[in-house]
Amino acid sequence: MTTGPAVTGPPDDPLLAEMARATPDEAGPDFVATIRAAQAELIRTAPESVLVIQGGPGTGKTDTALRRVAWLLAEPDLGLAANEVLVVGPTHAFAQRTRGLLDGWGWAGVAHSSIDGLLPKAATGRPEQPHVTRLKGEARMAGLLGRAIEKHREQLGKVPALIVVRGKVVQLEPATIQRVITTAKASEATPGDRRRLLRAALVAGTQDPKLILEAADLLADRLWPEFDAAAFLAELFGSRALLTAAAGGEFTDREINALYRLDGEEPPFSDADLPLLDEAEHLSGQEPQTYAHVVVDEAQDFSPMQLRAVSRRSSNGSLTVVGDMAQSTGPWARDDWHDVLAHLPSEMPHVHRELRFGYRVPRQIFDLAAELLPTAAPSVQPPTTVREGPADPVIAPVDPADRATVVVAAAADHAADGRSVAIVCPPRCRDEVEALLRAEELPWRSSPGDERSPAITVLGPHEAKGLEFDAAVVVEPGFIVDDDPRGHRLLYIALTRATGYLHLVGAPEDLPAIPSAPSSEPATPSDQPEAVPEPEPVAPALAPVPLDPAVEERINTVAHALAETLLSNLTPELWPVALDRLIELISPDP
Repeated sequence: MTTGPAVTGPPDDPLLAEMARATPDEAGPDFVATIRAAQAELIRTAPESVLVIQGGPGTGKTDTALRRVAWLLAEPDLGLAANEVLVVGPTHAFAQRTRGLLDGWGWAGVAHSSIDGLLPKAATGRPEQPHVTRLKGEARMAGLLGRAIEKHREQLGKVPALIVVRGKVVQLEPATIQRVITTAKASEATPGDRRRLLRAALVAGTQDPKLILEAADLLADRLWPEFDAAAFLAELFGSRALLTAAAGGEFTDREINALYRLDGEEPPFSDADLPLLDEAEHLSGQEPQTYAHVVVDEAQDFSPMQLRAVSRRSSNGSLTVVGDMAQSTGPWARDDWHDVLAHLPSEMPHVHRELRFGYRVPRQIFDLAAELLPTAAPSVQPPTTVREGPADPVIAPVDPADRATVVVAAAADHAADGRSVAIVCPPRCRDEVEALLRAEELPWRSSPGDERSPAITVLGPHEAKGLEFDAAVVVEPGFIVDDDPRGHRLLYIALTRATGYLHLVGAPEDLPAIPSAPSSEPATPSDQPEAVPEPEPVAPALAPVPLDPAVEERINTVAHALAETLLSNLTPELWPVALDRLIELISPDP
């Protein structure tokens, strides 16, 4: 196919800006019009819908979603104000980028937030096993919290026979109080209304109204105390008895033990607890601010509990859902959109659309990354790339001793030319790269900032998702694949962060083959036919050797112990990795 010119452009829209200035001979087919038409269809989709935008790397899906926000705000018939729109992304850096774009287009005032920033504030940082993180993200946790809060209310709602006010004993009428409780529950009255109902019911016909009103206030504090989600969750997770009572037959003993933690451990919460705090506040009657339209980007990685939190921020179900299933990683890696949409309930029709043209990632880079898709995401069709890059990817086989030197030199060269650079580095190589950057006194950072500025950013594969740089240096692709159950997807993400230049640095066996130059000497035909090796004889299958009962019992005991260890510490997708690692550890050296 014919592709567009080999250029990198400005941050707003590199390909469209450059191809608009190119001559027909340079640009080939008019991809500008095609891409604009495809994006315009999505941008102008009716707001009374749940619009799902699926798009591969470099298809401009995030910018398309933001331009949709701009269109919704610009349409006078819709009457939508900027503060009625929320854009949710995976990280704080992502929220900064979306805010910068919309503000730059003249649409300041839209709310932008990371998913964690949207949720209740709490002291986090508690270390947690992957299987516990995944368990806390499951939708059935909402049921557990609901049952726990109901039991909490029942315990608090026991009506005392007497109340002591200023040393005086006040006799209460249980039947009257019970009627108020029933009325308040049926009408879903606010805390203030519940208190007023109780005061009015108890004070009627009394001889000392002031005393009775004080007693009513004390009773209201006991019946309907102000709900503290953090205290409630800490108490729930600190008690096996409370967890068991709230489990409702939906959780196993092993899962209850996984949720249980010793009271007083610091820090009290992990990031996986934040959606649970949000759910608890919702169940207690505390509702968050809502918006007329919500955009959720990288939605393919959100847990069901995170998606529930996003959904309750929508006042009417109008959503734009953005992501790429080929880039779905982490505890909630998915293969299709059904599981995402199941946790974003809306009465509005679902509209699925796919962006088919990739224009931000050059063809040479994407062709290399696309080789991973049959393994990483067999059901995902790669986009059609329409732009030539300024250079082919650089493949640099290295020994471990030279790895950091080659990586830092490549990054420094690009930074010296005024390009933004990402070093996408697996954890086991990160210390050596950062140490050399410091030794060379190069400007660099270890967290995403303005990725378009000429600087070096060192990122893990997970951190690189959703970001773009002029150049990317990907370190040890074999490690990236080996270190995660979805390693092929993480490598696919790492390879597609660059809008211009890509370097692959690592062990020779983990890198794509470097094409060899064709030989200048003509091939000489052989007079002898090429020998065909005879197939090696296949050994006949051997019948299993019967084991001594005592030996078989020892084998079963060890196997059960290994199974318990796997079940208690790892999620199912990590079991094959652990078993392979076990075989490596116990196998004798060749």
